Amino acid sequence: MTKHSTPPEAAPIPERHDPYKMRTLEQILALFNGGEFLSEVMEGHKTLMQDLLEHNDLHGSKGCAGTMTLQLKYAVGNAGDVGMGATVTFAPPKKPPSSAGAYINDAGELTLYSPMMARMNTPLRDISDHDPETGEIRDID
Repeated sequence: MTKHSTPPEAAPIPERHDPYKMRTLEQILALFNGGEFLSEVMEGHKTLMQDLLEHNDLHGSKGCAGTMTLQLKYAVGNAGDVGMGATVTFAPPKKPPSSAGAYINDAGELTLYSPMMARMNTPLRDISDHDPETGEIRDID
């Protein structure tokens, strides 16, 4: 062997057929809690999709986003065994903030009375007193 030569490559090890090998993520998720975890993931996913549709119907597509976070943790033991843990969390779309409107009076307080109405020359009439049968407005003078 010369100083710059490389060792011969090892022959590839033929792959054995392992009937227990996990081939899909679904198979791995089905291991947790005897398959109950996978059912929890699918039910939570369905609820998230319904939340997205409802939010879109009520508020439109702006801000219509949700998340599903799946976390798998692995810990390898001395014998090559693997301990696993799984969690899933769902975050539905955030509802937009409630909105309202009011005015600020001269004293700096909130009021439903518009300052523009106070500037008008015509005084406001209280129409809370009316005839329930005819709807006729009675003068309160």
